[in-house]
Amino acid sequence: MTAVQPTQLQNIDVSELPRLVTEVPGPRSRALVDRERVHSSPGLSALSTLSGVAVSQGFGALVEDVDGNVFIDFSSGTVVTVTGHAHPTVVQAIKAEIEKFIHIYDYTSQSRADFLDYLVSVLPEGLDRVQMYTSGAETVEAGLRLARSHTRRTEFISLYRAFHGKTLGALSLMGGGYKKGFGPLASGFYQTPNAYCYRCPLMLEPKTCGAKCADFIENVFEQETTGNVAAVVAEAIQGAGGAIVPPPEYFTKIQEFCRRNDILLFIDEVLTSAGRTGKMWASEHYDIEPDIMTMGKGIGSGFPLGVVASSERVMSSLPWAQHNGGTSTYGGSPVSAAAGLATLITIVNENLIENAAVVGAHIKGRLEEMQTRHQSMGDVRGKGMLMAVEFVTDRQTKERISQEAAEYLYRELVTNGILVASAAPIMRITPPLVMTQELADRALDIFDAAVGRMENQYRIG
Repeated sequence: MTAVQPTQLQNIDVSELPRLVTEVPGPRSRALVDRERVHSSPGLSALSTLSGVAVSQGFGALVEDVDGNVFIDFSSGTVVTVTGHAHPTVVQAIKAEIEKFIHIYDYTSQSRADFLDYLVSVLPEGLDRVQMYTSGAETVEAGLRLARSHTRRTEFISLYRAFHGKTLGALSLMGGGYKKGFGPLASGFYQTPNAYCYRCPLMLEPKTCGAKCADFIENVFEQETTGNVAAVVAEAIQGAGGAIVPPPEYFTKIQEFCRRNDILLFIDEVLTSAGRTGKMWASEHYDIEPDIMTMGKGIGSGFPLGVVASSERVMSSLPWAQHNGGTSTYGGSPVSAAAGLATLITIVNENLIENAAVVGAHIKGRLEEMQTRHQSMGDVRGKGMLMAVEFVTDRQTKERISQEAAEYLYRELVTNGILVASAAPIMRITPPLVMTQELADRALDIFDAAVGRMENQYRIG
């Protein structure tokens, strides 16, 4: 087996980044995008549609397009490549495994046994049984089936602004706008307020409210459900909802509610897993013990992999534990297992969790400094490498900027060599865990200037 060859991106001096050799999108990008869109379905991401960029290769926190432009990646493409693009250790592990098998259903393999051993060693205590899947939505659906199998109940409570995927069960958990127009949703799904302190759903003051939004779940349980609740499903830190970080007492109250009513606490870490928030798992920021936990996105460094984890007691429940009760066609892939193992080992061996915490704090600090100069930056929030800036036209009314203004800002960033994770009034900033402070500062200088141009264009401040 030959060693992975480094790409030319490794040799670019940071002072030369981002490197733009054509307009963005360049002629080759435009030609390739036009060719693809002849056959591609509409409804692609705003990021690809608005940028018009066709990518060629990536390495670490850099992405190169087909025109030779090199971007600083503040998105992890998107919120996935925690170890950076084409990390040699991960690439080598995938290459080595794929030469043996591409697929063999869920037969035992050395790579899967190694991955499960290592994964369980870094999971929260009590989560000692796992099942592999491919996408985050598929993994969440599996978690719902597991909760129903164990409790023999059928209902679920999730949070406002939640995002758990786009399949029917995951969509029914959703608290945000992506579900609009896709009804009817599945029955038996209810939402309770999240801890969106910048825009409190109960219109209280976060410093004095005592996380009363968490108490509202009692009303939902009593007034909306039939009392047949299997689990409360929640992201420890909301991702697509806007990097919303609840105060510690929020989950203390939610867990106490679950324990008192014999309801499972189901923490969805699909977006926040594998070091994203400066901890291996975002739930580690809180004093909670999940009964079910789902992982995905970064756990395979971009290779399709999702995992649902629970205890032996829960996973031994029928019908989950019967033959084929928890399986998925690609859920035992030895290649995915190799990618997952290499990802976790790389995170630990290269101290990427510490780097995410330190560099993430630096990025957030610089954003907070910008906030003192840019009136449009209404709120800056997040942990580790999961951050968001909520842009407003007025800090008193907190009216968000228009989608047009958000897309203008996104294009200003892309055309100047910066990729971010959303093109919306709440802009997510989610660099790979390998991001350095020096490279981040290059991107933040460009971000600062782009926000200023957006404010001038739309007369904000």
